[in-house]
Amino acid sequence: MEKVLFATDELTGLIWAAALMRPSKSVSDMEVSSVKKKFKDKRFAAGCSRDIIRTGAENLGWELNDLFDKTLRAMQSCETEIREEMAAIEGE
Repeated sequence: MEKVLFATDELTGLIWAAALMRPSKSVSDMEVSSVKKKFKDKRFAAGCSRDIIRTGAENLGWELNDLFDKTLRAMQSCETEIREEMAAIEGE
């Protein structure tokens, strides 16, 4: 679990930043190719360390594409619940 968290912490920030740039403001319609494109652009989400993401993938024995795919699918699977939780917190 520690390796997964290490690998995905920075990546989720990059993916979320990319989602906010989309008309939908969502990861639900995002594809791995979009993540790869943003990952390659060092100016985009410059605070997200590409080296940490690469190291995380290596520590898991995964290719970067696999890490992108698994992380994106995980974010897509719970986006609705997270938005609901955030709305409830903001409403308090």
